[in-house]
Amino acid sequence: MAVKKIAIACQGGGTHAAFTWGVLTEILETKKTWDAKPGSGDTIDITAISGTSAGALCALATWYGLAPNAADSGCGNVDKAIERLNFLWTTFAATTPIEAWLNMTMGKLLEMKEKGVPLPTSNPYGVTGEIALTGLSMLGARPEFISFPALLDALCPGFAEVDWSALATANRRMIAGAIEVFSGNFEIFDSNKTLEEKGLRPAYARYNQYEMLRWRMRRALSLEGVAASGTLPELLRAQKIENLVFPTGTPGQTITRDGYYWDGLYSQNPPVSQFLEACDTDEKPDEIWVVRINPQEIDYEIRYYSLEDIRDRENDLAGNLSLNQELDHIVLVNELIAKHRDKNPYFADLKTVEVRTIKMERETVWSLQRTSKFDRHPDHLERLRTEGQAVARKWLSDWRAKGKDFQSYPIDAHYPDIG
Repeated sequence: MAVKKIAIACQGGGTHAAFTWGVLTEILETKKTWDAKPGSGDTIDITAISGTSAGALCALATWYGLAPNAADSGCGNVDKAIERLNFLWTTFAATTPIEAWLNMTMGKLLEMKEKGVPLPTSNPYGVTGEIALTGLSMLGARPEFISFPALLDALCPGFAEVDWSALATANRRMIAGAIEVFSGNFEIFDSNKTLEEKGLRPAYARYNQYEMLRWRMRRALSLEGVAASGTLPELLRAQKIENLVFPTGTPGQTITRDGYYWDGLYSQNPPVSQFLEACDTDEKPDEIWVVRINPQEIDYEIRYYSLEDIRDRENDLAGNLSLNQELDHIVLVNELIAKHRDKNPYFADLKTVEVRTIKMERETVWSLQRTSKFDRHPDHLERLRTEGQAVARKWLSDWRAKGKDFQSYPIDAHYPDIG
């Protein structure tokens, strides 16, 4: 029996990420079952999880449950991770009368807009938005429903008491991706960076990010950072994080200012390459499992009749662009290792990392629309969760049964019979 080190990358895609809720729940439940029967076959150790937007929320819930916590002895295990995932999505769902009304009304308005009905646009920086939120709160909308910060505070009530010393040896990493609006930096909020800043992990010495302009930054993991990952600019004001250090165009010079962040869709959806950076070979995962929400392919019979249809497909493509580039690079390195391992000592020291895809059923992903990414009706979320569990259950059974013959990326990112 082998224990495989697994890193899980969770794509964003609005409430379609309820599918990821089901996938992660099934992975955790299956791990618990496998661990209870040692010797029955290969098993897994979840060493890292990343996410963007709603995928980052799923990743955070899982990581928080698995992370040791000085104030909550219930943390640090699979059961707590599952409980936090369930809490996230049942809390995020529209459950009060005013929330159900708002969800229904927004859905109707989005459908009308898709059909070309001219509707006024909203400005997240206008005063009307603040007035509307106040009114919704007075009518019974929960803070967790209308505010990312409130949702994350409820999801991780003991975030300040995470036992970082224990986490340094537990090997549980969390990464959320976002983009900083003014610099254009691809940024990640990384629990390993937190460990480095606390002196619990050696600093990544490849280069000093504060002295060299690379358009990429690593920040310590924070709830603000995860909120930044899900900040859609057309709906929410940019997430502000105060007093951050940025490099400048002058070597060795930095500036300190507030950072302003938008959704990670514009950077990495989700972060993957960081799983293979800043760590020794033994720390790298054996496999990376990507939970894909945005369809790579669509039915060629589908025709685009409106600007909203085009924008929906643009969103799919944008969500997959950076992901595919990162995954293709990993595949290329794997090929180079296989080709040159016996001839070049450099390649002999590198590790082959298998990449695999978990995705929705074809009929489901093609039936979903841009409007359904904003649907918070409990039934909609439950349908996607149920499918996620069913897909992951079969996927995990095949992974264990087929071993090295189990399909991997890029083949497994395709749907059969699609050209």
